[in-house]
Amino acid sequence: MRTQHRTIAAILCATLFAASAHGQQHSILFTGQELLNRMTSSPLWALGYVAGVADGAAGITICIPPNTVTVGQMVDMVKQTLENVPSERHARADVYVEYTLSRRWPCPKKGQSL
Repeated sequence: MRTQHRTIAAILCATLFAASAHGQQHSILFTGQELLNRMTSSPLWALGYVAGVADGAAGITICIPPNTVTVGQMVDMVKQTLENVPSERHARADVYVEYTLSRRWPCPKKGQSL
């Protein structure tokens, strides 16, 4: 569990550093905590959010084979990740979605196939 916390923290730091290194300022539309709250209060909103992030990263960092998982299952996976890192939930929600799904379904490196 501790290793997972460190890994998530490292990815969050790298993401934030990369954004600042390019001189870009990204506003946080939704934090991990807000996403976790909405998973309970607005489950359809959470389904749409997770599906949107997954679609946006499809073929780039997330490569989910067809007919292997439902959006509801993806939401459950992201929720579990968020529940395991209470001290890090202030970070961007999309980072948690992409982190969770890309760990389970990474895209092959160039020159490799699924």
